[in-house]
Amino acid sequence: MKKRNSKIRVIAFVGLAVLAAGAVAAELPETVTMQQLLDITRERSPRYAALQQRIEAAGAEIVEAGILPNPRLSYGRYDLLSRTNTMYDGNVQQQVILEVPVLIAGQRGARLEAAEKRADAAAADIAADFVGLIYDEWALFVKQLADKQRIAVLDETARYIEHLSGIVSGRLQAGSASRYDLLRIDIEAKNVEARRETLRNDLAASAAELGILLGLPDWRPEARGELAGLNVPTDLDALWADAEATHPDIEAARRGEVAAEAELAKAKRERWPTPTFQVGTVFTDSPYGNTSFAGVAVDLPIFDRGQGAVARANAAKHAALLQRDLTVLRTRGTLERAVELLARRRETRANFERSVIAKLPDLKDMGESSYRLGKGSLLELLDASRSRTETRLTRLDLLQSEVEAELDALRAAGLLIRRFENGPARAN
Repeated sequence: MKKRNSKIRVIAFVGLAVLAAGAVAAELPETVTMQQLLDITRERSPRYAALQQRIEAAGAEIVEAGILPNPRLSYGRYDLLSRTNTMYDGNVQQQVILEVPVLIAGQRGARLEAAEKRADAAAADIAADFVGLIYDEWALFVKQLADKQRIAVLDETARYIEHLSGIVSGRLQAGSASRYDLLRIDIEAKNVEARRETLRNDLAASAAELGILLGLPDWRPEARGELAGLNVPTDLDALWADAEATHPDIEAARRGEVAAEAELAKAKRERWPTPTFQVGTVFTDSPYGNTSFAGVAVDLPIFDRGQGAVARANAAKHAALLQRDLTVLRTRGTLERAVELLARRRETRANFERSVIAKLPDLKDMGESSYRLGKGSLLELLDASRSRTETRLTRLDLLQSEVEAELDALRAAGLLIRRFENGPARAN
């Protein structure tokens, strides 16, 4: 019966948690900017709350490190079992002893210092994980903006095909077009509609994935805004100077090294034995007699002198040093590749816009005029329409790739969060 009641309580708790999550999702906006998404992540996301909980655990370690060892109270009793008592006339002797450990080698201060440095390292690790979370959110946000603009392009194409359908219908009535032309127009319209439906499905999937990423599975936020470049500079030296100073991964590695040094200092302090001062009293019952007792006890560091703990701390410090150097090298290499890729994608997109996008209006006017005058076929007109649509979609592909490269560069330089602090990005 107890097990059954426990299961019922667990199920009820889970049910309440699900209902609470649904209520939170119902209060959130349906459309968000990237700045709003960042604020919601900090204030409402269970995923972020789980990250922050690690800070609480580190704080508990600080509290634990500052606690002094407990005194110890012991009681003993001697009862005469046989023969003659040669020490006193009574049959019972009792003693009470209080033992107080005293940290005379600064162990408490070293423990506090090590715990505080571990908390600092944990905070830096959380900051690095938070940047990764924001990067994933921003990537999904950019994908949503790009898909929405792709849908807008196909909406315009659908309206244009409807316009062409009216032209073909008029020519069919005039006897200058065939039913085949009308059928081709209908097939083209259905093809465009199928592509639009696919993009709508992708948009819904991205919204659901974004809610799951934040730990709010019932929330499906839709990105609000227009996809545009973030104007991230490609000056490698300037970006690396920022990365060296503020990159979350590098800062986490630095604090990890500091924490390892504090652990080594603590291990060296812990090598000193902790003496225990003792005071007490011994008394007899008949006749009554009372004597005081004072003493000290201490471990003799003959065999175990803390060598193992110091060796482990030295190894951890060496590992932290190597990890910091590796993080710096890896960050530098990642930044170089990100900046190079960004420059290439930005140049590709700019060249495409200069050489292709500028010619689209002429392509539309020339194709439609030629068909109206009977100089061109419907297939040529549809081909021109497809070319305009595919060209605009290609431009969106290039722009999305450029913005994603900018996100990579911002993350590699450790500037992803600072981007919001200095003002929202344009892709919001």
